[in-house]
Amino acid sequence: MTPTPGDISPAATTPPIDASAPARTETATFALGCFWGPDAQFGIIPGVVRTRVGYAGGIKENPTYHNLGDHTETVQIDYDPEQISYRELLDIFWNSHYPASPSPSTQYMSIIFYHDEKQQKLAMETRASVEASIGRQVYTEIVPFSKFYLAETYHQKFRLQQKTELMKDFNAMYPNIEDFINSTAAARVNGYVNGLGTLEGLKKDLNSFGLSPQANKALLSIVAGFSD
Repeated sequence: MTPTPGDISPAATTPPIDASAPARTETATFALGCFWGPDAQFGIIPGVVRTRVGYAGGIKENPTYHNLGDHTETVQIDYDPEQISYRELLDIFWNSHYPASPSPSTQYMSIIFYHDEKQQKLAMETRASVEASIGRQVYTEIVPFSKFYLAETYHQKFRLQQKTELMKDFNAMYPNIEDFINSTAAARVNGYVNGLGTLEGLKKDLNSFGLSPQANKALLSIVAGFSD
């Protein structure tokens, strides 16, 4: 049976924003509470190429969400240093949670996992600056990065995965879940459906996501609803 135009999924082509992703990126790894929000918070930022959520900081092998052991929920960010600096990412980190409250559990600790000496230096400098500005002790730990365990599939781009009208397109473009996780388009759209960004900004970005007209309409409606 020949499908009608409304039944046709988008061609499995790479979205323009993904096709133009830089070959060289650097990585930042942060823990700042439940990782769904940070995944969206960083994913929508220009210069961030991809995000993924997982577990880090502990010694338990192969942690899972229901058997986390001594690990912490963590977001890992690949970014283009030509567009955004590690210092700017740290500013977003500090402004996205309140680090002067001790975490009730290891799972939701505030931690900066540094990947090199430069990141360590900037992390320590900014922590001292935050403490001075709020006049309280900051409980954020600054520790060397060791290992990152990718969280279960359903945690990746969590809010986006709840939007079936959008996931129809992403599943067609990225039948491999690893490609979906690594997609800049998925990271950006996940930010928008979390209520981040603006309708005006979405209209400028929309054509870069490679979505069908139906999905574009659905996404515009979702974001417009946040401003009502």
